[in-house]
Amino acid sequence: MDLDLDPISRIEGHLGVHVKVDNGEYIDAKVGVSMYRGFENLLKGKDLHLAPNIAGKICGVCGATHTLVSTEALEMASGIFPSLPTIKYRNIAYSLADLMYNNITVTFLFQAIDYSTEIVSKYTPSVYDKAKDTSCEFKDIHGYPKISSILDNLYFGKEIYRTAFRLQTALRDLATVIWLRYPQPLSLKPGSITIKDPSVVEKVKKFMKEDKGIEKLFYIMADLREFFTEYKKIEDNYVTYGLLESEEYDADYEKMDEWASKREFPPALIINGEIVEDRLSKILLGVRVYVDNTPYDEWDREYEKDELGNDIDRRHPWNKETKLKNKIIIKNFVPTVRQYYNGRDYMPTTGDIARLYAYRLMKGKIRALGYEWEPRGNNVIERTFARMFTVAYLKEYLQRVEIDKSDLNPRKGKREYKLAVGAHDAPRGANAHWLVTDGNKILRYQIITPTDRNFSPNGGPVERSIIGQKVTEIEISGLDALRIIRSFDPCSACAVHLEYKNNILKLIV
Repeated sequence: MDLDLDPISRIEGHLGVHVKVDNGEYIDAKVGVSMYRGFENLLKGKDLHLAPNIAGKICGVCGATHTLVSTEALEMASGIFPSLPTIKYRNIAYSLADLMYNNITVTFLFQAIDYSTEIVSKYTPSVYDKAKDTSCEFKDIHGYPKISSILDNLYFGKEIYRTAFRLQTALRDLATVIWLRYPQPLSLKPGSITIKDPSVVEKVKKFMKEDKGIEKLFYIMADLREFFTEYKKIEDNYVTYGLLESEEYDADYEKMDEWASKREFPPALIINGEIVEDRLSKILLGVRVYVDNTPYDEWDREYEKDELGNDIDRRHPWNKETKLKNKIIIKNFVPTVRQYYNGRDYMPTTGDIARLYAYRLMKGKIRALGYEWEPRGNNVIERTFARMFTVAYLKEYLQRVEIDKSDLNPRKGKREYKLAVGAHDAPRGANAHWLVTDGNKILRYQIITPTDRNFSPNGGPVERSIIGQKVTEIEISGLDALRIIRSFDPCSACAVHLEYKNNILKLIV
């Protein structure tokens, strides 16, 4: 059986997947994005200071992610960095909106519908019968005695859905007090931030102390983690650039490995469950982009070394140009992104689960709201649970934040860089903007997003997760493939950045 699941709902952007099913198993999967946009080429030739404002409009879901990463790229290029209070304000707002708000929205307003009684009882009735006989371990916390009573309240407009809807709205509103506008913040600027309400920190801490919704939703997901165990695991290969800057951050490329290692969640490349690289600069230099069988043209190797003398590969984003072929057959506008390490290319998963693995391996056991996270593998429910664990962790993190009264003025760094990069995890994972400057102008701008990595064709994490998955439905509708796709939190609008001029566009139907 061949299935075309396109377009896929309850995600961001225009994403589809073609799958083949044989003998009760998915034997092939091809993901593709039919949407194209022009941000990378739109930025070329623009004044440097315009980059965060333009790049921030890539996405309306994690609306500060690209603004923040672009701002950090400009800080490296301009030789300035923020004061400690500025860093903390950024961390608070980023935690509230681009992580907590996003993760609750994705988990309960997008994903959880697939596990509701309305879906489970129709497509997998035996699973719902089992749910009616399964008691919840954490019923004293969230109030639902059986797994079935959780499933009964996950659908649109039901009790859990409404709880999540109210909570994500409150978190976004709190973040907007700092960002001043969300998405696309107005307050963020290279080396600084504009704060209109200095009491916002106490408001955030008060909310986190009094709120019970996060704990309730977290332990609902903890019970679902124990119940839905039938999904295939793929290898424990992960990549993360790290998350939330420390006081060590000074945007200097030469010191990147030092300040990046101090992030609340540290950067790491993990292969087969073991850290093989924890230096952010080396992880970034290992990024490779392939455009075979895509609408893109190849490019030349213009830069052979970075400004510290490290080799730059031809397929690295500092060399990459976003160029379209004259005649385009539209199939998929996402290139293949690989991670080079020690003579081999890998296609690691990125996202919340990658950050938790890195934290666990580098900093020890990680706890949130009384729950200790330990690795159980890379599958649908673990990726989803990692998303809510991050929310629970940040609830406690935000209650500990203290900001002194020192100024928010930019600090002067050691030097400026012609080749600069901002690399910081989005909620969906490793997000980076590579910048080449020409005076105060942008000579080249390239963006590699988490969805570029997870949804890469030619054997990326999503395709590998689908292929080999057993069908759980009594009648095949593609539910299992859709659950897998949504567990990666796709943002396909972020993954494609093109423009077309005087080209022939041909759509194969």
